[in-house]
Amino acid sequence: MTEPEVSVPAVMRNYHEVLRNDLAKVLAPLVEAGDVAGFASAWQGYVGAIAVHAAMEDGVDGAGGGITNMLDLYFDGAVNAALFRAEHVDEHQLQDAVTRALPQGAAALRAAWGPYRACAEAHLLHEEDVMMPLVARLPQEGKAGLFAEWCVSAGMAHGGFDAFIAHGVASLAAFGSTKNSPAGATRVFVHSLKTVCTPAQWGRLLPIARSAAGPQIWAAVVAEVPSLA
Repeated sequence: MTEPEVSVPAVMRNYHEVLRNDLAKVLAPLVEAGDVAGFASAWQGYVGAIAVHAAMEDGVDGAGGGITNMLDLYFDGAVNAALFRAEHVDEHQLQDAVTRALPQGAAALRAAWGPYRACAEAHLLHEEDVMMPLVARLPQEGKAGLFAEWCVSAGMAHGGFDAFIAHGVASLAAFGSTKNSPAGATRVFVHSLKTVCTPAQWGRLLPIARSAAGPQIWAAVVAEVPSLA
């Protein structure tokens, strides 16, 4: 059978769908319910995941330079990587405010959560508006190597990459994405992930992705892309 074409940038872009799922479908209902303990547990996973994703955007010293610096290099500074690093600083400050609010109870959490969610969602949109048109202009040949060198290596160097993948796959398998069903969203992300990994890296990440997806979603994924099995 002919497998669907891989979308290499999905390893970055589709993680925005994971973060949106976290914000709107996991964390927000817990805030609304006043479930501080449940929120604290889910928040820990979200904070760990978004930290790895931010490293893949900003770069890590001695490893990959991140997608913002990659696009600045190829498109004459069109992204302005420093601007997005500054946005990450602002987001982290509001993130810290949410964490500090947790011991103070549901009312304090609600007060801190609103500004954080608004900032995080606006930041995702800003990144997409600026970066995705440039990503589309990258040559198809060699694109996987670029994302591996600049983004994946940074995420792995940051630490927590296995948990980052498990978190993302579980989210997409549960909720899907804006445009895709759970099976479709999971397939697009995992197909991209395999493409930007070395065989050894994929050998380590495959069982993590398979377990996080669950049997039903994984069966649908490999039915469409048998090479992922």
